[in-house]
Amino acid sequence: MSERPQTAVTNPNVIFPVLYALVVIVVGALAESKVTAVVAVVGAVLLGLYFAFGRRARTRN
Repeated sequence: MSERPQTAVTNPNVIFPVLYALVVIVVGALAESKVTAVVAVVGAVLLGLYFAFGRRARTRN
């Protein structure tokens, strides 16, 4: 059996960075710079952890 290829809309490797960028933009427009910095750093760390560990675990299955 072959799996259907993922499109950009269903691929978490595309969705997560796009959502991260949108969140940083929205927070940057609505909040103070300190809050934006915290959101950007925490989001970047979580995104990095996903690409370091989460994505690898998903491809094994």
